[in-house]
Amino acid sequence: MDSVSATVQYEIGALLEQAGARPRGNRHDCPKCRGVRTVTHTPVCFYCHKCQWKGNAFTLAKELGVYRRIPPREYCELQRRRGRAHEAALRLYAAVRFRQLELREVLRELGRLESAAHDAGAADVKAWEVLSRIYTQRPKIEAELSALEQENAAQVFAIIRGEVK
Repeated sequence: MDSVSATVQYEIGALLEQAGARPRGNRHDCPKCRGVRTVTHTPVCFYCHKCQWKGNAFTLAKELGVYRRIPPREYCELQRRRGRAHEAALRLYAAVRFRQLELREVLRELGRLESAAHDAGAADVKAWEVLSRIYTQRPKIEAELSALEQENAAQVFAIIRGEVK
């Protein structure tokens, strides 16, 4: 065996558009029968409810002429890269979860301190100092939590490494 065929991943939505299917919401127009919003698809396969045109990403890629066979050495290298990327993603996910737990614990502690400061009363000078520290720290912590949940992987990685303040 001198080539492998199943290694290249094709995205069905992009292949359908390349075939001439116009996207309309979660459906596409059919480039074969010109049916409007008749093609549905999953990440694995597609189907036209009007002309019964159907297939998967592999058959559609072959039909469009974008399919290529990959030599075994390239296949092995792609598998190694995919494995390394997957492991890196898992490590980043674990680091993010750990940091989120740390930040949430800090927020809980700030909440306890805030409650104790309020219980101490308005006449307590130390309570005012504690409240000042709390109201300075809380927005920064909440901003970091928000960034960890909403930023792209590169930004999250920079946050985890402490490169973003």
